[in-house]
Amino acid sequence: MSSYIEKALHTLYQRGITSREQLLTELLRVKLTCQAIDAATNKATFEDKQRLFQQMKKSTEAELGYFPGDRDFFADLFDLCKDIDLIEYTLEIYNSDRLGVIISPPELTAFIDTLIDEKRPETILITEAEKHLAGLRALVDRHPEQEITLTTAYRHMYLLLTFALQEAKHVTVFHQSVYRKLLLPKTYDLIYCLPAFGGKGDDLGGPYLTNQTDGIALENTLPLLNDYGVLLAIVPARFTFAGGGFSALRKHIVQHHAVESIYSLPEGTFRPYSAVKSYLIAISKAPLDSVAVGSVDFDQAAFVRREQKRIAHAELLNLDDWRMELLAEEDENLSRYKHSALPRVKLKDMAEVFRGKSVLKKDIKPGRIAVLNISNIDDGEINYTDLETIDEEERKVKRYELVDGDLVLTCRGTTIKVAIFRQQDRLIIASANVIVIRPQKEVLSEYIKLFFESPVGTSLIKSYQRGTTIMNLNHSDIAEMEIPLAPLEQQRQMIDAYRREQTLYRQALQQAEQRWREAREDIYAKMI
Repeated sequence: MSSYIEKALHTLYQRGITSREQLLTELLRVKLTCQAIDAATNKATFEDKQRLFQQMKKSTEAELGYFPGDRDFFADLFDLCKDIDLIEYTLEIYNSDRLGVIISPPELTAFIDTLIDEKRPETILITEAEKHLAGLRALVDRHPEQEITLTTAYRHMYLLLTFALQEAKHVTVFHQSVYRKLLLPKTYDLIYCLPAFGGKGDDLGGPYLTNQTDGIALENTLPLLNDYGVLLAIVPARFTFAGGGFSALRKHIVQHHAVESIYSLPEGTFRPYSAVKSYLIAISKAPLDSVAVGSVDFDQAAFVRREQKRIAHAELLNLDDWRMELLAEEDENLSRYKHSALPRVKLKDMAEVFRGKSVLKKDIKPGRIAVLNISNIDDGEINYTDLETIDEEERKVKRYELVDGDLVLTCRGTTIKVAIFRQQDRLIIASANVIVIRPQKEVLSEYIKLFFESPVGTSLIKSYQRGTTIMNLNHSDIAEMEIPLAPLEQQRQMIDAYRREQTLYRQALQQAEQRWREAREDIYAKMI
């Protein structure tokens, strides 16, 4: 942060001006006042506090509201802020605010800039331009021949961008939200969209296929593509596999558009704003024969594409699941799973899937209700002796009660743990760190456990992870997992065979440990 920006912010903070909107308003007020003085060529106003104050009121209060101070305060603020770069100041406020707005790193904006060069569009739309402030001016300056349209849902950001980019005659700013129908005067050759991840859009009208902000943003931008346009959208991982509205949206995209490419973005791309795993998807209005699948890596301070495979677009038409692990299909086990002769059935169609109860540390106390947590699951077994307890009415926790045969899967932490719950002589509930899978028909919980523990099952579980380093699984995503469903008798045979071999393994291990222990004791005895 520059010393000028630091001093300006400190001055505003001291006056109780602390919100993002207030901080932007007051710098914009200074800039508009400065512009009005220049336009009037009345340089003496700079030196006269009273005339400066009157000029400010005349040129800004109708648009920005009343100034929260007297003429001396404005004169001091004016001296501090008149030479500050407006975009740099705004970026500093957004970086410090952390109110859920993702700010794109400049390296990512530079990478998008290279894609713009490849596509050679004449018209460009960038939605929610405030997210790209770190590299926006450079992008705008590099494309003076293209018509660039920016949108923002925030009135003060609209005023700020309009002022900051007023010299760029090829840029137009619209005060519109990408989460509502965009009323723009043209269609575009290229659209770049980085929507809010996982927000609710229930009150945004519609009709929309999804009720999530990331899905709604795509639904509102796709109609703005011209006949050969391309939408570059950054989406969270769950966009590629989630059911319901997202499944309908994926079908809509492949039926009415063409997916040009799907690339995973590097881990930590949007930290510290979000740790969600994300993808860059390119959607074309024109028909295409194939889809590029790969990753975008961070190499030598720049984003670089690594194409792994191309698949026929006709194949994508038949796939409801766009997870990279399945599309790339480099893993032999995943390939066998994908082409298995066994029918694949979603967990939600043969089991109840729910997440446990949120239990805070302060809630842990001596009580009648035990809580199953991550630490109680080890090596495929549950340790029932060290369960923490809470003191709560049974009726309030009944929905989280574990019953005999429930499969439990950890959804937090650094490793995947899975076990079968066996009935105990007390009430035990699952914590929020555990997903419970309760088979309803046609499948045995031990069969699901074996699949989860297999190389394929482990890879599939990881592919549903919404986070990056720390595991973060959502029960609704796991419910979408497809399990190869063998007949019940075959399931029992597999389970019996597994149990037999596991018993033999443990017996052999126990005997080997016993021999090793006796051999050591014999050797030690001979030493004395």
